[in-house]
Amino acid sequence: MFKLSASAVLVALAGYALAQESHQIAITNNCGSGNPVFIYEANGTPQGPTTINGQVLGGIAWIDGFAGANCQNSGVNCGAVEFTLRNDAPNQNAADFTLEPQPENGNHQFTYPMSFSYIGGGACAGISDNCPSAGACPDAFTDPTNGTPKQCVGTNAGIQITFC
Repeated sequence: MFKLSASAVLVALAGYALAQESHQIAITNNCGSGNPVFIYEANGTPQGPTTINGQVLGGIAWIDGFAGANCQNSGVNCGAVEFTLRNDAPNQNAADFTLEPQPENGNHQFTYPMSFSYIGGGACAGISDNCPSAGACPDAFTDPTNGTPKQCVGTNAGIQITFC
């Protein structure tokens, strides 16, 4: 007769739960130039909209090749949306705008309007923020200490990011 130990069952259930974690990253570019891309901790190659199976830690999205700007990897020299999507921690989903002009913080600056909204994720759905201009982006980080991320607790939350 086959018996499973309690620890084997817990490991199997944990693996199943992780395999079920999924986060949609949708990015819309209404700017007329460039390509919307993002990277995250597990994948440093810029990619377009997709669904990630598993956690999305340290995500950052920007417009690659935006006309008239020298947007580089991680949105250096341009504005960007930063986000983390995960199922396993309190306040696990967080997103914000980065306009940190200090070179050591990525030399981010307002380049185009940005907005984001959580999609799915139960209580997260519909939580959003908007950055239409440099002077109307009160929640943005302009240094590492002064921004206000939008956080929520929800399973499999995704994010819709819109540029322009």
